[in-house]
Amino acid sequence: MSNVEEASVVQIFAKNLFNYRKQRGFSQYDLANLTGISRRMICQYENKGTIPPGDRLQALADALEIPVSKLFENNTGVIDHTGGITDIDPRSVKKLRDILSLPVEDRNDLYRILNKMLRKNQLEKQKSVPLP
Repeated sequence: MSNVEEASVVQIFAKNLFNYRKQRGFSQYDLANLTGISRRMICQYENKGTIPPGDRLQALADALEIPVSKLFENNTGVIDHTGGITDIDPRSVKKLRDILSLPVEDRNDLYRILNKMLRKNQLEKQKSVPLP
């Protein structure tokens, strides 16, 4: 592998690690706690062009719930930080993960409540808009 190809692989890895971490709603501290890898090393993996050894690669992939190969794929399938779910604050992403872990009946109850609140808010917005 040439130096150019190697640099490209490192950049792809760094971008994918960042994107998958954000997609999962994890901070670098969260990922460090899940993997046992220091936050400083995770920062290096994302920003300094460093690829971790195999055991750490596996720990990162396990924490992100993806196969290791996803960290090296050069595609646009990952939602990136410029306009996707990662624009949502991490607290909201974590709450969504919590909601998805609820039993189906509880989740459906929560969705009904949420729909009522959203409809109410929408109606209030419509009332506040002056007619032409």
